[in-house]
Amino acid sequence: MGNNNISKGHIVGDNKMIYTGFSIGMQRMFLVLAVVLATVIVVKSVTPALPSLSISNMDKVIHVLAYLILGLVTLPALSRFKPLMVWIGLCGFGASIEVAQGLMSTGRSADIFDGIANAGGAFLALVSWRILTLLIRKPI
Repeated sequence: MGNNNISKGHIVGDNKMIYTGFSIGMQRMFLVLAVVLATVIVVKSVTPALPSLSISNMDKVIHVLAYLILGLVTLPALSRFKPLMVWIGLCGFGASIEVAQGLMSTGRSADIFDGIANAGGAFLALVSWRILTLLIRKPI
């Protein structure tokens, strides 16, 4: 085997988040939720846009919230992976949807700011789990 710059230890392993203690059943429940939410995001992202009220930056708020919720369920679903790797995966997922929007003729277009909002929402999920972990594991 050749020299691999990304070893398994960089992706899987030392995850100290509180959700690593969840039961297998709980992790599977989070996985099902993550798949359902990801599917909803894909469907809503690639179907033709419906006319809507134009509220300044509301679209970006929706992107942040969608990826915050997706991140909150994906992190425990993939608890054997390092949180940063899950975040990178969520960023790739969001970026691939933006690219698909740019390539498809559905009335939608790729938007770098949507991608940034997606990454920001996923990052907020990671920070939320970290804060919750610190609060729960903090000695009284």
